[in-house]
Amino acid sequence: MRREATMTGPQELLAPLNEVEIRVGLVTRRIGTTVHLFQEVESTNDEAAALADRGEAEGAIVIAERQRRGRGRMGRRWESPRGLGLYLSVILRPMIPPQSAPLLTLMGAVAAADAIERTTGLTTALKWPNDLIVHGRKVGGILGEMAADSSGLLHVILGFGINVNQAEADFDEELRRIASSLRIEADRPIDRTAMVRSFCESLDGWYERFLCDGPLPILEHARRRCLTVGRMVMARSGDQEISGFAVEMDDLGRLVIRDARGALHHLVAGDVTLAG
Repeated sequence: MRREATMTGPQELLAPLNEVEIRVGLVTRRIGTTVHLFQEVESTNDEAAALADRGEAEGAIVIAERQRRGRGRMGRRWESPRGLGLYLSVILRPMIPPQSAPLLTLMGAVAAADAIERTTGLTTALKWPNDLIVHGRKVGGILGEMAADSSGLLHVILGFGINVNQAEADFDEELRRIASSLRIEADRPIDRTAMVRSFCESLDGWYERFLCDGPLPILEHARRRCLTVGRMVMARSGDQEISGFAVEMDDLGRLVIRDARGALHHLVAGDVTLAG
């Protein structure tokens, strides 16, 4: 587990985000047209879901300086130290079947990778399904959650958790091998306000492309960034554990694994460890 961050950098790194500054220069069609900025919440995904249930418009974003109960894939805790990271969730209301919703998480990963590269110059890879990797270490992840009823998909919440300005000392020792921040990898402080704008603009463009052209452009970009395909992996999906070779990411965004017997397994979601 990471420790709560201490003031390890210049005071300006801990300056709070400002809604007006976020909006200045933001050019988007949908994403970020409404901004809900909090000092502290339980979870930005939970706040966004509550807003969506009350009818908040598509594209509204929820940002917090700190999450008390931030979470990642499979319910794992996502440490969210105050003023150092980017904790952002967005409400989407696409007219797609619920079974296609996982593609939006992949879209979010592609958009986040593009935004990181544009803001920091750091080449950013993806580890299926939703980890953001820089120089071999995880700097962030995306959590997609949906609500649906008998009529179909009601909304999707895409949550982004990015380690932005943490220093090495802000991570517990056992995590330093696998986790990092953009500040560490770029060797300089990162402007979080610029990062928020970049995320909104990147996601806005990719979402528009998804609505107009479908998932194939997203899949093409995700495949180019993906570290998982072509590697031996160990995967857990629900109660199922699979070891084998990651053959491809198929046209539904699923990871296809060939086990030792030659059987193919198609994972919609899960926890994947690179084994070789």
